[in-house]
Amino acid sequence: MKYFQQCQSIEEAKKHYRQLLLKHHPDHAGKEGEAVTKEIISQFNAFLKNFMSNSFNSYYQDKEWKPDPDSVTPFQDILEKIIDLECEIEIIGFWIYCFNSKEVKEQLKELGFWFSIKHKAWVFSGGKKRKITSRETLDEIRASKGSHKVQKEEKEKEKSPLKIAV
Repeated sequence: MKYFQQCQSIEEAKKHYRQLLLKHHPDHAGKEGEAVTKEIISQFNAFLKNFMSNSFNSYYQDKEWKPDPDSVTPFQDILEKIIDLECEIEIIGFWIYCFNSKEVKEQLKELGFWFSIKHKAWVFSGGKKRKITSRETLDEIRASKGSHKVQKEEKEKEKSPLKIAV
C-alpha cells in the first residue's frame, strides 16, 4: 500500500504520517500494527528523500552553479541566506544553531530563528518555537543527534558553495 502517494507537500505528508502512526502504532493496533508501522516509516522516509531530490533538481535546473546533491540538507535555502552573516553556524540534529550572533540577531529573527537562552544561540527548526524543555546539554544533544559545522568554501571564479564540515 502506498501511504504517501497523494501527498503534495512535506507538511501534508507529516500530518498524514502522524495520523497513520497514531492509528497503526503497536500500542494501539497490537502485534500486526508493528509491521504496518515499520512500512509507514520506510515509505515516509522514501517520500521525503524523493521529494527533496525533486525539489533540488527543479530549483537548480536553470542555474549555472549547482551544489553537490549529496551534500544538500533540508536547510539549504536558509543556509544560503545566513552563510555570509558573522556568526558560527552549526547543524545539530534537525536544527540550525547560530552562535556568537548578537550583531545579526534582527536578520535571524526575520528568517524565523528564535533565541535559546539555555544554549545561548539563535535556533532555526523550520517552524514556530514550541515549548519543549530538555534536560540535555548541548554536548549531549550533539552526541545523540549528530552535529555539523557549516563553513563557506572559498573557490575562485565560482559561486561559493556551502560545505558542511564533519
